[in-house]
Amino acid sequence: MHRYWLADVFTDRPFSGNPLAVFADGAAVDPGQMQAIAGELNLSETVFVLPPDDPAHTARVRIFTPASELPFAGHPTVGTALLLARFAPQPMADGEHLLVLEEGVGPVPVRVTVQGGQPVRAEFAAAQAPSFAPAPQRIAAMLGLGEDDILPRSSVASCGVPFLCVPLRNRAALARIVPNNAEMQTGLAGLAHGIYAYTEDLDRPTLLHARMFATGLGIVEDPATGSAAAALGGLLGTHDSRSEADLSWEISQGEDLGRPSRIVVTTEIRQRRVAAVRVAGQAVFMGEGQLFTY
Repeated sequence: MHRYWLADVFTDRPFSGNPLAVFADGAAVDPGQMQAIAGELNLSETVFVLPPDDPAHTARVRIFTPASELPFAGHPTVGTALLLARFAPQPMADGEHLLVLEEGVGPVPVRVTVQGGQPVRAEFAAAQAPSFAPAPQRIAAMLGLGEDDILPRSSVASCGVPFLCVPLRNRAALARIVPNNAEMQTGLAGLAHGIYAYTEDLDRPTLLHARMFATGLGIVEDPATGSAAAALGGLLGTHDSRSEADLSWEISQGEDLGRPSRIVVTTEIRQRRVAAVRVAGQAVFMGEGQLFTY
């Protein structure tokens, strides 16, 4: 029997954001069963918490989608840090606390804010690297859109998990997406794990609306994707011509799934280079359960 926690991440309301399962005693779980458990729960990601390799760190975590293991993921990082803070052996004092989670990409620092004795926000720092993209007509075919819906500067970016970031002309185009799984499978092969399509809000340029599709990971559409948001924040930073700047966006994702989420991305530009990308969000503890393995 294995106990696990459930949380909705990148939201402050139940039944919205991105659901997450976290097995706090991952060392008690047969590693050979972890992928099967993630498939059984069928959430975007399931996390198993293990003792850290470095005792100076908080924990080592393994992250699984229903179909595969990931070296890094955003909403599991935020949700796991907040749950570990919530159920810490000793209550955490109000203020900021640094947790370091060992993931496949290496140690990921996460800053948790505690208010009124409860962890209310987590922010992680991530690296990213922009790359290249398929032709616009190929991207349009993957998303079931017209070429005129696709704006310039589509690019693959990664902070551990590569995404094809695709800017769209408007919110209406974003809502019209009907992903073509066959086109995505061939078009993304060897290039990216998923597509992160986004568009600026007409009234607030710093508010972005986004959708993420990664059928190869067993995720038809994700309601909140922190790793893609981090990659996009770094990519947008490379397009900024200023020598020094602090950029910030709020990303609204999951609206078309009925699970709205909000992700805050901050990009620091220093000496005309992206120096840091940070992603922050909230989570709602939804409950806990027991899983029996035989």
